[in-house]
Amino acid sequence: MKTRTRFTTAGLAAVLSIGGLGIALAPSASAEGACTGWRIIQTSHNATGLKYRECDRYSGSRTQTKAQLYLWDNKHDGKIAQAFTATGSNVNGSWRESWHRYYSWGNESKHSPLIDTGWHKGHDVQVLLKAVKG
Repeated sequence: MKTRTRFTTAGLAAVLSIGGLGIALAPSASAEGACTGWRIIQTSHNATGLKYRECDRYSGSRTQTKAQLYLWDNKHDGKIAQAFTATGSNVNGSWRESWHRYYSWGNESKHSPLIDTGWHKGHDVQVLLKAVKG
């Protein structure tokens, strides 16, 4: 099963729970840019999970974006969590990708370390999570 989401910076706050861990979502800012709150997506029956946020920074007319994420493999089923991340811009209803990469995680006893995609051209991040044969 695939779960896909595209997001931009938003000012919503909520509380979600994954694996009993309460996670507060709220915008944050740092010297490197402004970040959305953490969001969570899962595949069917929480077999795999992904916690992520988007960060943006601006310099004049130049915009850069990045994603930060954690991956979970919650089920002993021979599959692992795989995230596809892409950065780019949505111009006149057409997605223009500037960068993409796949990340995988298969340790069922803990989540991945923080994955930081680094800064790339654009103002949007796309995230796709799926469970794949490991």
